[in-house]
Formats: sequence, structure tokens, C-alpha cells
Amino acid sequence: MSETELQDWLYETSLRSELQTLGLVTTLLELDNVAQEQALADVTFDWQRLLFAASILSRSKKRLHREASLRIATGAMLLPTSDPVRDAAAVLFDKLSNRRSVVLAEQRGRLKPDLEARLGVALRIEDQRKQLESSILLEATGERLPVNEFQLEFWRAAGQERAWLSASAPTASGKTFLVLKWLVDCIATEKIRRAVYLAPTRALVSEIESSLADVAAQSGLDIEISSLPSAQKYAAAEKSGKRCVFVFTQERLHLLANLLHERVDIDLVVVDEAHKIGDPQRGVILQDAIERLLRSSPKMRVTFVSPATQNPEVLLDDAPESTPTIPIDSDVATVLQNIVVAHQVPAKPAKWALKFRHNEEYLPLGTLTLANKPGTLTKRLAFIAAAIGERGGTLVYANGAAEAEDVADLISQLLPKRKEIDQELADLADLARKCVHKSYRLAPLVEAGVAFHYGNMPSLIRLEVERLFKTGKLKFLVCTSTLIEGVNLSCRTIVVRGPRKGKKTPMEPQDFWNLAGRAGRWGDEFQGNIICIDASDEKAWPSGVPQRTRYPIRRETDTALSKLEELAAYIEQRPLGVDLDPAQVRAFEQVGAYLTTAFIRDRSLMGAPWAKRQPVANLQRLEQALAKATVGLDVAADTGARNPGVSLIGLQRLLEFFRSYPGPPEDLLPAPSESDDAYDRFSNMMERINDNVLTVFLPKTLIPLHSLTVLQWLKGFSLPTIIRKRIEYLQRRDGEVDTAGIIRNTLEMIEGTARFLAPRYFSAYVDVLNQHLKAIDREDLIDSDLDIGVALEFGVSSVTLRSLMELGMSRIGAVALYEIVAVDDLDEAACIQWVVDRRDQLDAIGLPSIVVREVREKVLTKALLKE
Repeated sequence: MSETELQDWLYETSLRSELQTLGLVTTLLELDNVAQEQALADVTFDWQRLLFAASILSRSKKRLHREASLRIATGAMLLPTSDPVRDAAAVLFDKLSNRRSVVLAEQRGRLKPDLEARLGVALRIEDQRKQLESSILLEATGERLPVNEFQLEFWRAAGQERAWLSASAPTASGKTFLVLKWLVDCIATEKIRRAVYLAPTRALVSEIESSLADVAAQSGLDIEISSLPSAQKYAAAEKSGKRCVFVFTQERLHLLANLLHERVDIDLVVVDEAHKIGDPQRGVILQDAIERLLRSSPKMRVTFVSPATQNPEVLLDDAPESTPTIPIDSDVATVLQNIVVAHQVPAKPAKWALKFRHNEEYLPLGTLTLANKPGTLTKRLAFIAAAIGERGGTLVYANGAAEAEDVADLISQLLPKRKEIDQELADLADLARKCVHKSYRLAPLVEAGVAFHYGNMPSLIRLEVERLFKTGKLKFLVCTSTLIEGVNLSCRTIVVRGPRKGKKTPMEPQDFWNLAGRAGRWGDEFQGNIICIDASDEKAWPSGVPQRTRYPIRRETDTALSKLEELAAYIEQRPLGVDLDPAQVRAFEQVGAYLTTAFIRDRSLMGAPWAKRQPVANLQRLEQALAKATVGLDVAADTGARNPGVSLIGLQRLLEFFRSYPGPPEDLLPAPSESDDAYDRFSNMMERINDNVLTVFLPKTLIPLHSLTVLQWLKGFSLPTIIRKRIEYLQRRDGEVDTAGIIRNTLEMIEGTARFLAPRYFSAYVDVLNQHLKAIDREDLIDSDLDIGVALEFGVSSVTLRSLMELGMSRIGAVALYEIVAVDDLDEAACIQWVVDRRDQLDAIGLPSIVVREVREKVLTKALLKE
């Protein structure tokens, strides 16, 4: 019998029953208020036999074998065993390149310190050898860092000069941690000077920026880390030679390239959550951003990082000729993630039968007893979460922001009343009331130890929620799909019922497992449980609870190109106007805009990085369609590059509107936010964009509200002011109002209109208008100092506000501080001096404590460093 055959026999036959039982009893360790099945009461294990078998399985490359070995090691460490058994479990963790679990066991008192002294000579030498093999050397500090197999493979591949990498590993395998360590090490050893870290959402940008600063500080490095597209910061770093990392969304990267007129010199770009290159609407923006950087920095390295994908190598297909490419495809298990399904016991609504999934089988686990009968689906989710995750570290998935707030409210009512409120929770509640609205539902909830989390929340509040959940002060966190966009937040237990991505679309299996990967994150927990409620309900789970699966990577452009004739027909019809089939717009508008820009810029598609993957006949068909659609098009070619995702064909219609406009050209100009007619001008701009470029500001009847939101955002209004004005208007109009709904809708409109649609389309509008003004010799009307895209992205109206944000403050923190600053034209140095002059008064000037902390961390520390 070969070793592979022996491993298969052990897993499939010899250990099958014991692994099932071990799965049941280890899963029960993490669940509260569950009466276990009677058959599990007196279970015993032959640990010597199991550990020996696990050591054989640990040598396998198959995920199921290694997961079984990990299950045995975890059981031996956590169940009532003996010190020698736990020592053997620690050695087994080391064999699995899982040193962090050994450290965690010591921290939690499950393993006595000084393990090596208790091992025999031969075993000690073997364990030391394995530890050395499973570690990497940080050149910057000389530190050896224990790593798992994926991390080791990544580090070795990353050491190859010039190589493009595409790394894929499951959620919770330490991808982000290691990439940041590698990035800082490369900067410290002067292998790179300037890098860009691309993340798909602002939430992840905020987190990466903070984590990167921590890693740099641990290494003793002074690195400029910025999430603002600032030409001044780039120029200063270039002039001084200071090493810098820009942490951006793809949209912010395009803004920086615009500000620098394409003169961007980058050594390395890291693309996090790289599978998002296939997302509708935004995937092509990411692809365009990478290609745009590559045109200005042809020697740039690219590293793609994605969670558990089937084909990470496809992201390397468009690398320049002669560039080494290395795919890293890992399916290594670092923690156990247990699927538990919950079904109501017939005729007993407060009793829920739990079953543990072992491969394809569902095994009886126990019965959960609720304190109250859940009469609605929302109550089912809340009551089960509150009961089964009573000890804390419990994450609940909700389908939308409103449901997240409702579920969090229900959970808070089931928790015991606190005699006194923790100060950090009180500070977060104070921040929510002062910097969002006095009636924001988050405030009283966090005082009870519960919070909700969604993408439209202000970043300072969201980051504080995440921090306090990680520390355990927030015991329950109800989240939405933001969590599957890459936010690195771990928990002990996840509770979910009928998960959706968006309001109606059932969650794909890959997204489900990306979410499930948050349970039991490596280094924080040994295992995590995913509680799936009503798993047999086809409305909730149309395809059942998904089996573990991996993302198939397919670029948004490739999806559109696979429908060649439909795409070509869409492009040919695009000049006819904006009355387009919404489904066709979703499928082809972004890719059509990208192809049109490439065709106008290069007069051909044959030289595009992806062209080598397409049949020549297909490229010729696309060029034929593009040539037909762009007859007479004279919008400047760089306008398409500056405004990714906006069709040059639509912008040509806008240019023709400007040319035929009968009134004075001054009527067409945007106005500064301080101007009395700014609201009317913004409304007119939106209508012209809808009528000529693409109907994006919807519904048209809400253009006044879209315009007002943009204006207030540009003026630098605080969130409480924007929300209060909206509530007051609706109260005058309707009387009774839904305050919580207005807060959510306002946050959504700020994010969707003021920070996404308006920057994209207003910038294109201004570019086309400037071309028209030059053509009619009215360059005097061009405001060269205004970049409306950047202004809208950050919602600032003064130099002082912009300077505070460039120092690293969040918008709500900067706005709160700005309200007590008298001067509106302070540069960064002047802002630092303003804070230094008042350093002893910061706690007494009425700012929320968390804002004061941010001022100290982001502004005052810079003054101290200079001293």
C-alpha cells in the first residue's frame, strides 16, 4: 500500500466514525445553550491512535486529509485530555505549518510553556527543523516569522525579481497579513520606492491603510502612507526620495493619474480581492487602472491576491512579454470551519434541532433552546444568534442595512442589562450621536454591546466598530455584504439565514464561503461555526447550504467579449441616444466605453494587452463596430482615459449639445459650491448628462435631491447637518417621518451619488466642456484649480479640510475639528501647528473622544516625529 493509498484508507474507512464524532464534540465547544445529543455524553477517544494517524494525514496534499489532521490536533488541544496529548497536538500543529495555533494554545492556557524542553531529543530536533522550514526571514529586521504553507510559497515566489504573481488561498489563511509584511520588507530593503495597494471598497482601503501603518511602525520604518489622490504628496515624495505607498480604490487611482497627467511612476501594484476584476460595472474599471499604470510604468510588478479561486493563473495572461509569471494556488486549511444547520422542532417554536455537516452527511448535534418564541423571520435570526452565540464573538449576516439595524435591536433586548457602560462603548455611542445624528440607532445599541456594520457608514465609526468587536467589548455584530468585500474581520460564530448579495440575488457559493471564512480566523481562534437557519427551506436556500467551492475568475471584459455579436451591436447602436435597454447597459456599457477609448487612443485593438487571447476575426469585428460608431467623433482621446467607464460616444453627444446651445457658454459652467446658483447648475448638469451621455441619475424626479446632496457634500457639511436638513424638509412636507430610514437613505445617497456617480460623470462633463470652451476661444472661463472629481470624492470645500484629510483624518473627524477652526486656508504644516498650540486643550473643546484620539494619532504624532 502506497502512502497515498494509506491516507485515503485512513480518511475514508479507518477513521471515518471517529472523525464524525470528533467533529460533533469539538463543534459543541463553541456553542451556547445547546443540549447535546445523549449519544455524545460519554464519548472517549484513543488519542495515541488518532494522533499517529493524523501525523500520516498531515503529509498529504489533499485538503480533506489535512483538515482531518487539523481536526484531531484541535480536539486533542481543546477537549479534556492530558498534558502529553496536548504536547503531541502542538507537534502536530507544527507538522501542519500551523505555529500560530501553538502560540494561541499557550496564550489560552491549553498548552504549558516551554514545549521543546518536554520533547525527546529526536522529536525536538524534528520539531525545530519543521519550525525553521515553516518560517521566513524578514530582511528589514532580521526577524524569523512563522508561516503556513501558502505564506511560505508566496514569500519564495515574491523573491523572484520582476515576477508577476497571482496568489489564491482561502479566507483566514493570512494573505493580507503576509502581503503587508512583504510590502514593508521590500520598501525597507529599497527593492521598491513607490507602491500602490488597490482595494475594491473604501471600507477595505481604510482597514489596509491602518494595518499597513501598524506593520511599518513595528519595523521602525518612516513610510508615507496615503489613501488620498494628492499630486502634492506624490511630488513631495518624488522630490525627497521618501518611500511611499498609496492605498486606493481603482477610482482613486484614476484620480491620481488625472492629477499627474499620466506621469505616474510606480514600482509595484498589489491588487487585493483581485477576483473583483469580474464584477459587473466595476471590474473593467480595475482592469483599466492596471493597464493605465502599466503604460506609464512599463517595468512595474503586479501582485494579485484573491480568496480561494479556481484559476488564479488567468490574471497573469496579460503580463508583458518576457515577464516571469508565477501563480500560487493554495487550498490549505488553517482553521476548522464547522457547518451547523438549525431547524425548528415540530410544534415547539422555541426548540431548534442542530445538525453538524460532515462532508455530505448531516449528523445530530443537539437541541438549542430559545428564551422566546420567534414569530417572524427576523426574530428567528436574532433569537438564535443571541442564544447560540451568548459568550460573544458572534457575527450575524443580514440582507441589507435596514434588516441589520432591526436584528441588532432585537439582540440587544435579549442581553442582560449592564450596570455600567464601558467607556470605550460610551465613546463610540457619543461619536455616533454627534457625527451622524442624535437618533442614530447605533448609539444605544453599542452601549448594550451590540452593533451593526454596513458599507455606507462613515469610516471612523466603522473602524471603531470593528476594533471593539475584535477586542470583545462588542459581543454581537450584525453585518451586510460589505464583509464579503474583503474586510478582515474574524469571529467565533456566524449566524445566517437565506443570505443574499444585494436585496434579492441569492449569494453565490464562493461568496458564502468567503463569508464563512470569517468564522475562526487563523491565529485568533482554533475553529469557527457557521449556523445556517432553515437550511431545508428552498426560498431561503434555493440550492441548499453550499459545499465549499472556489471563485472562477473571469474578467468583466471577457464576459462581454464572449457575447461578441451582442456587444458589437450595442456599440453600433450607442450613437443613437440614451434610450437603451437597462439589461444591455449593465452588460455592455462599461466594456463598450473601455473598448471605445482604447480604439480611439491607439486606432486599433490589436495591440491591447488582452488581444493575444482573442481570435483575429473577433478583433476585426469589434474594430468594424467601433469604426462605425465613432464616425465624426472628436472628443479628445485622453478624455476617455481620464473618465473610465464613461462612453466617449455619449460624451460626443454632450459635446454636440454644447456646440448647439443657444445661450451664453457661462450657462453651461458648474458653479463653486458657495455660489447662490450652484444647486440649479448641478441640477442642469445632471439633466444634460441623463439626456446626452447616459441616464444615471435616477429616478429623474429625484434630481433635485441628488443635486442638493451633492451641493451639501461639496460644501463640507457635516453628516448631522445634511441629515437634519433632510428630516426637517420631510417633516414640513409629510409630518411624521421615519428617522432611521432617512439616515440610511442619506448615507446611501451620499455614497451612491455624491461619491460615485457625480464624481464620475461631473468630471467627464467638465472635461468635455473645457474642450468646447477652448474651441470657441473662451479659455478664460476654465477653472484650472477645480478638480470636481477629487472634491466630490472627499466632500471638502476648504484648504483646511483638505489638509486635515491629507494628514490622514477621516472626513467626519476632519469636519468635526474644522467646525472649531477659524481659518479656512491652512496647509498641512499650519494644521499641525494649530493642533500643537492646543494640544493640552483637546479633551476640553467639545470633540468626541474618538475624534480627539484620531487628532492625536494622525496630526499630533507628525509634529512629535518632526521634533
